[in-house]
Amino acid sequence: MRSLWLAWMLALGPSLPLPAQTPLSFRDALAITRQRNERWRAADATLLRAEAVRDEQLALYWPTVSVTGVYAHLNDRLFVNVPGVGPATVLQNDPSKVTLSARWTVFAGGRIVAANRAGEAGLLAAEQDRRSRRQGITTELVDRYFKRRLAADVLEVRRQALATLDRHLDDAHRLRAAGQIARTEELRAEVAHAEADRDYKKARRDVDLATAALRATLGVDDDVVPTTPLAPLDSLEPREAFWVAADSGNPAIGRLAALEEQARQGTRAVRAEYLPAVSLFGQQELLQNHLNSTTDPNWIVGVAVRWDLFDGLGREHRFSAARRLEEAIGLERASARREVRTLVEARYDEYRSAVEQHTSLETSLALAQESLRAETRAFAAGVGTSLAVVDAELALSRTEVSRLTAMYDMDVALARLLEASGMSDRILDYLDRANGGTTR
Repeated sequence: MRSLWLAWMLALGPSLPLPAQTPLSFRDALAITRQRNERWRAADATLLRAEAVRDEQLALYWPTVSVTGVYAHLNDRLFVNVPGVGPATVLQNDPSKVTLSARWTVFAGGRIVAANRAGEAGLLAAEQDRRSRRQGITTELVDRYFKRRLAADVLEVRRQALATLDRHLDDAHRLRAAGQIARTEELRAEVAHAEADRDYKKARRDVDLATAALRATLGVDDDVVPTTPLAPLDSLEPREAFWVAADSGNPAIGRLAALEEQARQGTRAVRAEYLPAVSLFGQQELLQNHLNSTTDPNWIVGVAVRWDLFDGLGREHRFSAARRLEEAIGLERASARREVRTLVEARYDEYRSAVEQHTSLETSLALAQESLRAETRAFAAGVGTSLAVVDAELALSRTEVSRLTAMYDMDVALARLLEASGMSDRILDYLDRANGGTTR
């Protein structure tokens, strides 16, 4: 039913509000983000603009056709004195005409081809920029979706800790009334209970903040409840695989490659200015009135050639500037490749650190659980202390929260690693591996 609801909601578009407190898997959250996130849609609009700019360059291959109309009013007719004939009327008082004209540049030294290739490179750069924005939004969604899930899980840990200390405080009051423990033991239980209550209330505020952040990324107004759990991914490809993927798939590198090609075509366009431009032209009068047809032909066709031999060394400077731009972008691209490799290294190490932290905390959690059970039984039997129970409960809560945080860190580090490698579109595959397909 949730799948049917999601398909119906996406079909209706971005204006439809979500039902309050809707359970939502990460897969569905990603689909909603792609449909409703304003920045995601803005990136699409930017690419469409780049396509229009590219298509504008295609018009250079075609002729330009125009229609021109002229009307004039003279105070008197225009005469010329023709020897042997006498005065002849050349122009009446109110002449007018409508002319169809066409011009087609058939050779421009390669400028038209260079302009179109530069337009294609600009479109490719825009596509890479859109990929970069989309991948950033995907990483943000991973962060905020699982932060909301983390906040809810931490809230549950805090609730359980508070419930445990509720029981412990009741036991302390009972044992104090029976004279089995000192007042200081009872006070320790009261202080621990107050701290647990503060932690629980803070955890509830964290849930509210995480919910608001997730709503902003999804582009919705109502609350959603993440259903995809935090889960560790046991295995990951070697870091070399991510280096290779980043070198060919990182959108920042791809964008600089496209800009370098665009600059290269700009250099070729300037070089083409040294060659002549050849164009065909034609003109046909569609309508004329009060004009002398003997001196104003009805149609004309021809060939025009323009060759700038000297322009004050302007071309030389433009060519030098274009070459320097091409060189600068090439150097930036080489630098970006090294920077991205370093970034992949850092992101991979972040993920491995989170995995190691989680593995360590799994063992610590089992020990903390057993310690709390032992101290609680000892205190209930009157042979333990309230301080030992409180310390055990706080240690268990800290360990559980740390374990959950380590899993959240793994998910976010994975998303950042995939973004650096240009593979954010594979985030669902990795999360499915971690959760056994429960992102669906």
